[in-house]
Amino acid sequence: MNTNRAARWLVAFHTGIALGYLGLIIRAAVDGLLWRADVTAFYTGGAIVRQGLGPQLYDLDLQARVQQAILGPGRMFYDGVLPFNNPPHFALVMAPFSFLPLGLAFWCWTALQVGVLIRVIQRLRLLSAEWERRERWMLLSGFFAFFPLFLQFLYGSLSLFVLWCLTEFYLALREGKDAQAGVWLALAAVKLQAALFPALVILAGRRWRALAGAGAAGLAIFAVTTAALGPSIWPDYLRWLVATGSYFDRFGIYPDGMINLKGTMTLWLGAERASLIQVITGIALALGVLGVLLLWARREWEPKRPLFDVRFSFTLLLGALLSPHQNQQDCLIYALPVALFYDSLRRLGRPTGPLTGFLMAWPVLFLLEQFAIQGRLGIRLPVVLTVILLGWIGVQYGKKGADGAE
Repeated sequence: MNTNRAARWLVAFHTGIALGYLGLIIRAAVDGLLWRADVTAFYTGGAIVRQGLGPQLYDLDLQARVQQAILGPGRMFYDGVLPFNNPPHFALVMAPFSFLPLGLAFWCWTALQVGVLIRVIQRLRLLSAEWERRERWMLLSGFFAFFPLFLQFLYGSLSLFVLWCLTEFYLALREGKDAQAGVWLALAAVKLQAALFPALVILAGRRWRALAGAGAAGLAIFAVTTAALGPSIWPDYLRWLVATGSYFDRFGIYPDGMINLKGTMTLWLGAERASLIQVITGIALALGVLGVLLLWARREWEPKRPLFDVRFSFTLLLGALLSPHQNQQDCLIYALPVALFYDSLRRLGRPTGPLTGFLMAWPVLFLLEQFAIQGRLGIRLPVVLTVILLGWIGVQYGKKGADGAE
């Protein structure tokens, strides 16, 4: 009874936080601040395509001119433009939205995101189908109180869509639908850094049908985009990726606020040592890739066993920590490895209480970092939480489980 009462209080607390987020979004709308969002960059890319200028999509001067015309007098981003940094096929997706005024386009995009959120909630409920009712309610309330979810809707970012794609990717692998999993991974590659480590899973696991599915979907995207924007768009995009990867405190890219190794190195060394930070994080990423390949290549492929989920959770979190670009809203993908790790502990017959307490503190600690600490500790609290959880997962994987060692 005491446990159930505590769970109800916690759900109520999380609900209060979520309602507070809703109030903040409404206040931002009333104050006319919603243009300061990722949607404006997306809209800019769509507008360039709609105007027949798609082959010059990654011309920064063109983006600045088009975006300023969209925003009008008195509104401008720092450095003059919030660039469209996404793959060219996403500009095709955004082109229809650019027929609408920016404000209306934002709300249409938000409505679409609400639909994605509903689907994500359905999939999280599926993942937690065997849990007790109070456990499911705590998972869902904690998700709604998660600060990255608020930022997702405030900025109109792609993090929720990527979470959906990765969740479907995992579920398809678990159900033996490898080709379908590959298609979902190709869709998740709208944020390349989020798709990298999941791609290593199917590569090292020799899931040829999944790789074929990803390849076929990628080829279709490539063909449609090339036909619409011309073959030069892909080399332009690759050059753009290299350029933006080196930006520090320019064009909306602020590494010291990132929730990853790069952000931590920037807090320690300062943005003026950008070259050194790039070398350190590049080496770390290469080592992480090698480690994940070894982790998956040396084990049997048994997606319905708990230790598969433990490995998958570790892989996703490590990918986020070593990602070249991981803002707070991008941490929304943590919902998947957290749910899988919790479920694997239950299935292995191991205690879940300590993990529950740890995870339920995350919404408050993310808020504490954002509005109080703000990197003054030399490392952001969400990074600390990620490292602790990675260590926790590693320890649990090293133990012999109820299903035997892999």
